[in-house]
Amino acid sequence: MLFTSRPTLPEPFSHVVERKPFNRIDRKRPALELESGNWLLLARQGPCVISETDAQFISYWHEIQQAKWDGETKTLSIDWVDPTREPITMAAKAEEPHEFMMSMQEYVEYVVVSSGQRVADNGTTITASIRRREDGELFSALVADGPLDEQGEELAHQLERRLREGVGLDY
Repeated sequence: MLFTSRPTLPEPFSHVVERKPFNRIDRKRPALELESGNWLLLARQGPCVISETDAQFISYWHEIQQAKWDGETKTLSIDWVDPTREPITMAAKAEEPHEFMMSMQEYVEYVVVSSGQRVADNGTTITASIRRREDGELFSALVADGPLDEQGEELAHQLERRLREGVGLDY
């Protein structure tokens, strides 16, 4: 059986995570080398772009709706819970960052306490979730992958209401 280790920050970059807001474990967390020469680190609080001299915090885990890998273009795209926030795309050097993407998916899913989906009459998929912020507070997120008419909006609100009530949040 072959054992592979997941990529972590190489030495010239790892000294950056010795500063706040990182913790000592962050330097051993999964990282992905980017075409820019920087690294994307899956830190405890959320993904960060690490250069040899600095770290740029991208977001908290609870703000990410999903992360997708495109093998043809070798790009990672991040979609946000907030639909007004533009997705970001980063070009990577890796051919198939399977373990990195599995770890990223785990971190994104870890903040989801409860979720549900419905499909509106027009085919739009509605996703509601209860998520936990970094401070432990619960909140709900409602995302539709297309337009909703009045009936679709009511379906979305029913789904969100059911999930919020299920965890004891007011609606």
